[in-house]
Amino acid sequence: MKKDLQIELRKEFENYLQYWLDHMFRKSQASIYPEITIDQITNPNADMGSMYLSRIIYGASIGSQILGRDKYIPLADTAFDMLTEFKNPSGGYFWGRKYNMEWLDDIENVNMAQAFVLYGLAEYARLNESVEVNQLIDAQVEFIESTLKVDNDPYYLDGFNTQWARGKYMTRAFATHFHVTEALVKVYENKKDENIKSIIQVLLEVILDRFIDQENYFCIHRFTEDWQMLPNENWAGHNAECSWVICHAAKAIKDKKLIERTEKVAVKMMDRVVELAKDTINGGYANVISDQGKQEEDKFWWPQAEVVLGLLNVYQITGEENYQILALDQISYIQKYFVNNRGEWYTGVKSKGDPLQGEPQVFFWKSMYHTVRYYDYLLGYFQA
Repeated sequence: MKKDLQIELRKEFENYLQYWLDHMFRKSQASIYPEITIDQITNPNADMGSMYLSRIIYGASIGSQILGRDKYIPLADTAFDMLTEFKNPSGGYFWGRKYNMEWLDDIENVNMAQAFVLYGLAEYARLNESVEVNQLIDAQVEFIESTLKVDNDPYYLDGFNTQWARGKYMTRAFATHFHVTEALVKVYENKKDENIKSIIQVLLEVILDRFIDQENYFCIHRFTEDWQMLPNENWAGHNAECSWVICHAAKAIKDKKLIERTEKVAVKMMDRVVELAKDTINGGYANVISDQGKQEEDKFWWPQAEVVLGLLNVYQITGEENYQILALDQISYIQKYFVNNRGEWYTGVKSKGDPLQGEPQVFFWKSMYHTVRYYDYLLGYFQA
């Protein structure tokens, strides 16, 4: 069964990457479309983001390595070249840009883009071990650690303006701490830097102690600068994603205490996801949840992927077959309702599985990340 499923998933991944080559990549113009509709109509005038491009760098780089196909490298190279245009003279990278070249900012999320830049570059370095790429990685690590923190404070701050000066409203965000952790793990896997390992250790403790509700095992998305919790939506997608990524991070740095802590938390987080987010009638998982259960009927692409990885991680921790059964059931659900026959995934589906109309198929927030990481994880898992 594992072998058959691996063959299916590999073919899906090939179709997915081919979609990007056929529909999103303008090879003759050395550029990438920022958006495409569900009817495959491209929108060259949509906003382009540094996070969007960084995720393409990651996805095309992973695809080339896993599938052994050099044809994806030009896509990674083009995204890399386009990303360099987003470099901010004040440090780091701009959040986004309009088609008329006007810069866009998002003070609550621009730090997350800094993390994804590092994430994409670290994967790209496995294809392109140039001095330039490695210098960019080192510079981005230095920028994150020196600019997004205050003095010796181990916690990151959100709310800086485009010159990286403090804004009127500074906050502490789960997404910044979480995605910086994930990016630093990828850097650490490339070169075993003890300083980076120490930063990862601290960040894992911050996530465990500050950003996971110890009663309900939900991720807490944002606090004020002095750690007063702000209004918070509970997302099954983030809970599932966090559950397995922190375990991977602890294993990557081989910290036994953190491995034990993250694994205990991961099991509790995924139990709550299954309890509260699973649609037992129609299949799939809602994203927005509360301790009363699902708070929405529509389902979106990224939580579906993250639930699978969270369940398989917990199965590996516990050995309890039910988690693997749930994961396999969810893979089937994704294949039936989310994987478009052209290769990409639908952004969202209604409760009974019909694609949501009016949602772009690829856009500013949806490029080669959750889906690619899903295939990367599963192809390794079912090969074992």
